[in-house]
Amino acid sequence: MPENLYFTVDSALLEELGERLVGKPYIALAELVKNSYDADATKVTIELNPEKNCVIVTDNGHGMTFKEFEDFWMRIGSTHKRKQRISRNFGRSMTGSKGVGRLAVQYLAKKLTLFTTSEKDLNSRLEAYVNWEEAVKAGELTQASVEYEIITSEEGFEKGTQIVLMELKHDWSSSLIQGLAQEIWWLQPPFRSHIKAIEDLQKAFEITFISSEKDYEDVFNKQIKAIMDIWHCKLVGRNINGKVSLSLEYAGEIPSKINYTIPNCDLSNGDFEIRIYHLTRRQPHHIKVGKAREYFNQFGGVHVYDGGFHLPYYGDPRNDWLMIELAHSHRLTLSQLLPKEFQIKQGLQFLPTLSRIFGAVNVDTSKEKGLHILITRDRLQESVAFDNLAYMVRWALDYYSYVERVRTLKLEALKTKTEKPKHTSFEEVLVKYQPEIPENVYDDLYNDIQKVTNEIESEAEEIAKRVSLMGPLATAGITSLAYQHETKRQFFTIEDIIEQLGQLTFETENEKIRSTLNELKQALSSWLERSMLTNSLFSYYIDSENLRNKKRFQAKKIIDDITQQVTSLARGIPIDTSKIDEGLLLPEASLVEWSSIFQNVFINSFNAMIDSENKFIEVSSRNMDRTIEIIVQNTGSGVNLKDSEILFEPFERRVEISSERRALGYGGTGLGLTIVRLIAYNIGCKVSFVEPQKGFNTAFSLKWRELE
Repeated sequence: MPENLYFTVDSALLEELGERLVGKPYIALAELVKNSYDADATKVTIELNPEKNCVIVTDNGHGMTFKEFEDFWMRIGSTHKRKQRISRNFGRSMTGSKGVGRLAVQYLAKKLTLFTTSEKDLNSRLEAYVNWEEAVKAGELTQASVEYEIITSEEGFEKGTQIVLMELKHDWSSSLIQGLAQEIWWLQPPFRSHIKAIEDLQKAFEITFISSEKDYEDVFNKQIKAIMDIWHCKLVGRNINGKVSLSLEYAGEIPSKINYTIPNCDLSNGDFEIRIYHLTRRQPHHIKVGKAREYFNQFGGVHVYDGGFHLPYYGDPRNDWLMIELAHSHRLTLSQLLPKEFQIKQGLQFLPTLSRIFGAVNVDTSKEKGLHILITRDRLQESVAFDNLAYMVRWALDYYSYVERVRTLKLEALKTKTEKPKHTSFEEVLVKYQPEIPENVYDDLYNDIQKVTNEIESEAEEIAKRVSLMGPLATAGITSLAYQHETKRQFFTIEDIIEQLGQLTFETENEKIRSTLNELKQALSSWLERSMLTNSLFSYYIDSENLRNKKRFQAKKIIDDITQQVTSLARGIPIDTSKIDEGLLLPEASLVEWSSIFQNVFINSFNAMIDSENKFIEVSSRNMDRTIEIIVQNTGSGVNLKDSEILFEPFERRVEISSERRALGYGGTGLGLTIVRLIAYNIGCKVSFVEPQKGFNTAFSLKWRELE
């Protein structure tokens, strides 16, 4: 009889994992701050004292019970955060998921003392002590222990967690302090938060750094606030009884000033500061563009403060109170607020989106007769004074757009002046030098040039046919994005309605009405889920960086993402991507280009399987002597390989679809494969239909050659 032999784990793995998973001391310390964020803390203090050889991290989060300490903190590699996904109280997206926080602690210092009081029991405090050197020497990992004690007090303790690290393993320096701030700056919001508003508490997170080395404090504070200092342009305005003075300052330039008047003004005071950013190319202070974009998506916009208290409604991207995103979605080009002298063609072309703005507007309703707070205390009542407030801020943004447009036109004019003159045609050059060329040579040259010119013109005509498709396609793209933007706004409205229906269902005593309300809620929820899935088709198009950023993406990840995007159109048809090489990289291209290719291929496959009993799509890859091929196969109606090339021509379709099915969303315009070939050719790929494998009727091939 065979016997079982069980794995054992050497306790030295603690040290090995700590070094390999964390790698740098500032990353290790950042993990502790992220743990505080995940624990719904609104304040965390980092205290570094090199003289005492210690670091102390203190937060006011929800703390840990003994059970949580035992199940999560003491379990190496616990993935409870990955399963939980959002924090307990504020619904924050979890920053940790790999269970390496305590390994980070081991990497930082030889000894640790932990104090924690759970919000569930304020009368007890858990104190734990770890000597990491002894834990590593324990032999078996399961034999490594932690000393602990539970202290009780009738007076109670403040909720939260404090970690004291003694006998540090690394010498800290200014560069490491800067690295720490670079790791955690994005956790801290740019504006003050309303202490009574749950929406603000979700985002509120104040990081304080204290050190006996004052230079370290300066380095940390400069880096943690760097995002506020990389602005492209700053607008500062102040209103006094309808007269607004505005300062517009470009980074590194002298501010310009202008005054304007708020018509029919019922607003006596109010001021604002708006910073506009260009989140492209390399950013100063080692700020990554991707992380900056995420930060602006969460915290950007123009926020309103009443007497110093943040009104949560304003600054939320769902609430476009200045009608900025509306102007973008409607492609408005002229301001409706600026006077004639500031009207210029495409004048609103440079109106910044909310995802490029940090703005704060200050008012005081206790001193404004026309401004009042709603009972929910999250926003201002609609009134003349509120309209005046919106006018005051939006006028400044429209003026910025006008100034940006003027600056751009000047740069373009300067560039045009410095450009070299264009060359004349081959024939004109030849005629110019005809007297200096022997007659027989001239005739041969002229004939050869004519021949080449004719070939170029023929090729140009073919290209022109394809380019002529770009106008309608671009228009369709713009329309799609506008539609996507508008529907996304409506989703938030529907979510609010669903929430209200749920509350009504709970409060209604009449069983029949309650049942009807519940059915309406379920129907709306189902519709919203389907609509959001459909909207995900445009997910790559939302961020212009996905169009500009060209690189070699991992093939399987991208195709899996696109598979999710087309879920609503698949109607349950499975797509198997398991046969794609995990290490395969696609040729250099943008996310939008790959989305256009594979979305079209998948949609063609769906249409081809309308009448198939067995519906299935398989995506695989293969490498044949550095020639890489991705094959998409389906069980649809099949393709005649002899004339399959014609399917890549515009408006060529071989699948006949009834008007009834077309009304349900099946079918297309016949441009899908044309688009696929145009994009594929541009990124160095060849597309075609090939012989399918057994069990499939159609096989689409995308092929490219890897260089040595």
